[in-house]
Amino acid sequence: MSVDDVEAVMAVIEAARVALTEAELRPARPTSSAQVEAHRVSHARFVERDGPGAWVATDGDRVVGVAESVRRGSFWGLSMLFVHPEFQGRGVGGQLLEAASSYAAGASQRMIESSPDPRAMRRYFLAGLAMHPGAELDGRPDRRGIPPSLPGRESDETDLDLVASVEAHLGRSRTEDVAFVLKDDRCRLDVVDTGPGRGWMVSRPDRLLMLGATDERTAAALMWRHLAGCEEETQAYGLTAAQQWAFTVAYEARLSVRVTGALFVDGMAVPGPWLPSGWYF
Repeated sequence: MSVDDVEAVMAVIEAARVALTEAELRPARPTSSAQVEAHRVSHARFVERDGPGAWVATDGDRVVGVAESVRRGSFWGLSMLFVHPEFQGRGVGGQLLEAASSYAAGASQRMIESSPDPRAMRRYFLAGLAMHPGAELDGRPDRRGIPPSLPGRESDETDLDLVASVEAHLGRSRTEDVAFVLKDDRCRLDVVDTGPGRGWMVSRPDRLLMLGATDERTAAALMWRHLAGCEEETQAYGLTAAQQWAFTVAYEARLSVRVTGALFVDGMAVPGPWLPSGWYF
């Protein structure tokens, strides 16, 4: 993949997502112009930061599929794999997965967050990763459930050392990705750095994007901080049975929980006090 492919890649992803919505495998969600621009910048970053893990499939001069993956130390994650509906069922997805997986050479940990497309889930399972059915949360929080006092504070890039410390505790390395996401002025960083637990969270008003903590109590407090700042509907993705603390918060806040897709892992357990961003895990 090259930076020049970004627009074509975004068109493939949109076509594939529309097909998932029409098949009732994914709810329809509007995308703002700000989100589109953020996606454009992020796709370019895959080429610039993780070029060996970013691939496109072509039919002549036409881009018909994309795979983007990240490598952070011994961790490899497949951030996305989409094939245009006109070219699905022809083995394109398998070839893209094989190409992107070359970036995983020598990695001891692998992770893929899958859509509910049964073909995708079969592909990832047969690639040797363990399947953990996933769920997403959405809705407008019931403010009566928000605890009266919550630890933590709003922060910025000056607390990236805290992010790095928590990530090391989790055996992860997302600090540089947190720094990148915070360049989007719609995003904010919250941290908990007092008391027995430590943690961080990146969020927008409409979505809890990424979270990491040393313990589940701190993780839950951070999620409550996000919901306390939400006046409208919000979402969170990538929850598995390892995140029971998040389901507890969701139901106390009267959010909807929908089982959809799966998280696939190899060489690691699903971190408990943690939520993935999808693109950067």
